[in-house]
Amino acid sequence: MKDWSKYLSLIVFLLVAAWAGKGLAYTLQVDKPFKVNVNFREEVRSESWWTFDKPGIDDSYTFVSSKMRFGLGVNTKLVDGFVQFHWTQFFNLPDDAGFGTGDLYYKTNKGPGLWSDPDSSVGYGAISQAWIRLKCPQVEGLSLRGGRFVYNSGLEALPKNPTLKWLRKLRISQRLIGGFEWSRVGRAFDGLQLVYDQPLYNVTVTAVHPTPGGFYLRRDDPTYNGYDVHDVDILAVSATLKDSYIDGLDAQVFYYYYNDDRGLAEDPEIHNIGAHLLYTAEAGPGAFDFLFWGVYQWGTYEGLDHDAYGIAVEAGYKFKDLPWQPWFRVGYWYGSGDDDPTDDDHETFFMMIPTLRIYAFTPFYNLMNTQYVFGQVILKPHKKVVVRSDLHYLQLTEEEDYWYLGSGITRPDLFGYVKKPSGNDDDLATMWDLSIFIKDLASYNGVKLGLNLYYSHVWGDDVIENNFTEDDDMDFFYVEAVITF
Repeated sequence: MKDWSKYLSLIVFLLVAAWAGKGLAYTLQVDKPFKVNVNFREEVRSESWWTFDKPGIDDSYTFVSSKMRFGLGVNTKLVDGFVQFHWTQFFNLPDDAGFGTGDLYYKTNKGPGLWSDPDSSVGYGAISQAWIRLKCPQVEGLSLRGGRFVYNSGLEALPKNPTLKWLRKLRISQRLIGGFEWSRVGRAFDGLQLVYDQPLYNVTVTAVHPTPGGFYLRRDDPTYNGYDVHDVDILAVSATLKDSYIDGLDAQVFYYYYNDDRGLAEDPEIHNIGAHLLYTAEAGPGAFDFLFWGVYQWGTYEGLDHDAYGIAVEAGYKFKDLPWQPWFRVGYWYGSGDDDPTDDDHETFFMMIPTLRIYAFTPFYNLMNTQYVFGQVILKPHKKVVVRSDLHYLQLTEEEDYWYLGSGITRPDLFGYVKKPSGNDDDLATMWDLSIFIKDLASYNGVKLGLNLYYSHVWGDDVIENNFTEDDDMDFFYVEAVITF
């Protein structure tokens, strides 16, 4: 109860500060040549897992978590700045699970100098963002940002078209670099970002080191157990053609460089060159959409020559005049695998440091050595309600390779990915899920309440059966209340 009291007192204080800041922001925006922005977001989530099972683990558990962010920003003609405080709180993490996010949160935060028993109401706060952006008055659209900020690949310049914008956010962004915000901690990046933004195009250059985070609470401390996340270098260069140039068309080419020099076994140094193309157009009673994303990789991985690639192709049709505006989509993903792990080449597609959950709503797989086909339907029964359901059929690309899990760096001494044996099989699973997003369920004086619900069922196939002998099926459910200001 004492932990709850302290935590609730902090929330109340920040809400009061946000209310006061909102009034201040309005006054400054009207009377002064600058604007102050205050934002607050609190997410309270209850997750229930009934996981794959094998002897010696707990295959069912429920835990509760809270993720609070409080930000203060200043915008002027020449300078912008932003500082964000972050607090994560866990309750009832499982101490004997063998799969799922509860297992990851518990094990990642247990160790020398960390917590001896993370299941007992463990929490941690940190400055998650602190940056300044300088704008060039002589060159319109040119700016330089430095400090700690969140960078999501593919979101350098959002389209105006709402269909293209949705596809950019949820089917393009963060495949290789992301803030991992669905996790209870998230991550940021320390470094610089140069942007040249024009009405028809955008060029962005980002040079950063990642922070810890994701499943690891101490996101403000780059070192642990002799390892430092600042030994990971990331360079991202992108050029975007906006949909203001050709109506309904959004395109980008990019180059990413990733060098992990922490001294772990894998230590990849990888170059990536790729592109995406999005297109939508009116047709009949609605509109169709098309998506292509692809990347080619080369470099070194575990001292081997790395040569890999990934491709996504998707299409959909949205009925705009029918009730609930049904939007049907299908797609295919191919992430290359290694058909001979004993030779001098490494051919498994590498995800760098992504936000996995966008592409694996139940994160029991990632895009490495994975191929899948999916069908998707999105409904809008109310202007504040979105319902989405997906069906995935998943296989390993190469049965000689592994079943990969993970979403990049979390703790400084952990690589961020794990691999499980395939058993020389390639059939992984079939997954069905259902998401319900309710925006502004209630509001009062600027404070808004939203609600998210999610359920999935996984039918495990040969690869999962080889690793979990007791039960190869899994269910995952969560409900999340979101408070924003």
